[in-house]
Amino acid sequence: PRAAGRRMTRLVRDFLFAQRVQAPVELYSDWLAAGNVSEFVTFVPTSDKKRFRMLLASPAACYRLFRDKQKEGQGEATMFKGKGTGGPRVTINKVLSNDALAQQNQYVQRCIDWNRDILKQELGLLEEDIIDLPALFKLDKHGKAVPYFPNTVPMLVLAGELGIPKPFGPVAGGECCVERRLRELLEPLGLRCRFLEDVASYHGSLGEVRCGTGVWRRPFAFPWWHCTP
Repeated sequence: PRAAGRRMTRLVRDFLFAQRVQAPVELYSDWLAAGNVSEFVTFVPTSDKKRFRMLLASPAACYRLFRDKQKEGQGEATMFKGKGTGGPRVTINKVLSNDALAQQNQYVQRCIDWNRDILKQELGLLEEDIIDLPALFKLDKHGKAVPYFPNTVPMLVLAGELGIPKPFGPVAGGECCVERRLRELLEPLGLRCRFLEDVASYHGSLGEVRCGTGVWRRPFAFPWWHCTP
């Protein structure tokens, strides 16, 4: 990422700083084709003392998951089942043997790690406050990252209900191993995962379910504009 890649428009920066309540946190997103920070980071509520967790897209976590499945003898587990793409069969073995894809995802992971460090510093987060969600990316002809399979991070957060883009990951033991991993990570926090098919509606246009939906949030009891900086 370039230094200018995290620099928001001066007009927006000046407006946010003028509120004198919460300074903006500037992140690197110029490495993405769409360029939205919501493609690699989101937050979910929890009932513990911290009251939230930060979720990050993680190619490294995805490669760990796929290697574990390969060791379990699930290397021929097929991705994109039921997606209707009609493309060539993609398996865990094919993904793991694709050196070019691995190099691209190492680059993407470095970009996300830059933002991880910024968020930890600015928000005072510990590693235990962060959950890495399996994700894969590929680079387009301009060298910008796009999701290799539907990205689960741009999910719809409705209190304890999560509307998550259906990833169409490798099916092992009759279940998508990416979906199963997300449930293992999120359901112990009291969150419910609902996987929504958004390939035709959003993913095909470099978006996910959150790109076409919105949430009306419950406001704080105390008006934020009355806060004393």
